[in-house]
Amino acid sequence: MTGKRVMVVGGTGKIGKHLVPKLVGLGNEVHALARFGKPGQRERLEALGVRCFTTDVTCSAAFHGIPNDYEVVFHEAALKFGSEADADATVEINVRAVGRAMEHFAGARAFLFASSGNVYADAAEPATEATPPRPPSLYAMTRLGGEWMVDYFSRRNQTPAVLQRIFYGYHEEFGVPTDIARQVRDGEPVDLTTERVNCIWLDDLMDAMIASWQVASVPPKVLNLTSPETYSVRDIAERLGRLMGRTPRFKGVPKGTSLLGDASEMARLLGPPKTSLDEGLRRIAASVLAREHPLDHPTQWEKRDGFGK
Repeated sequence: MTGKRVMVVGGTGKIGKHLVPKLVGLGNEVHALARFGKPGQRERLEALGVRCFTTDVTCSAAFHGIPNDYEVVFHEAALKFGSEADADATVEINVRAVGRAMEHFAGARAFLFASSGNVYADAAEPATEATPPRPPSLYAMTRLGGEWMVDYFSRRNQTPAVLQRIFYGYHEEFGVPTDIARQVRDGEPVDLTTERVNCIWLDDLMDAMIASWQVASVPPKVLNLTSPETYSVRDIAERLGRLMGRTPRFKGVPKGTSLLGDASEMARLLGPPKTSLDEGLRRIAASVLAREHPLDHPTQWEKRDGFGK
């Protein structure tokens, strides 16, 4: 995707802060909307030529004065951490704000909604896009609620959209292998209760997120975005141990089910990820050993109550 006029709602979030520079690098005119609550966030994006809008998406007037003539809109704003402690804020950000965005950007050629694989339940086999959602937590229910908002306004206003159900993007700052690498480095036991995971290198995930604008439709296209393969948590820890010169410790008994996604449709429509797990683990091991990045919010992949992404 190049030469498009693009809006990123939530341009300073976990994925959004990486997505914005990537879109700029591809030759798009990029605007970003966020609270910009931390020093330097706005300035870093403006230095890239990004036009920034400061607003709180939880306000009913959040989009007043914001242009709406974008070809492609990426909706990345969401509340995950602390969601159980503040149900009102979680519903406001993850559900109602999505509806406001869909109304405001109704004329977009593609509205790309970053949802979560958490809308599915843990199972023995990976979930396909046809698997009925069974959200196990407030967070997961609100992610499905956001999808309902996109579906409703897509049909009402004929706005093509994609529901991107993301499973575990990772790179040096965050993700399942990154969390495991920190545990291995620090001698903390790795939990095997959830014995298998998907994970996709962040740059490959963003490639898929961006390319999915081509399959936006009314009603919205549902698309799992993750690795085509599922990986053993024990194997990831042991590989990282060899790369880092550490012997991993383990705890927990496998339950036989995990939160897994089937990415065959993504691979068919958009192509498979380019970065192998081996290459990703090499980068993670080097970064974690060097302590290049401070601990961001852990992925919480090992929790079995609908929090991973």
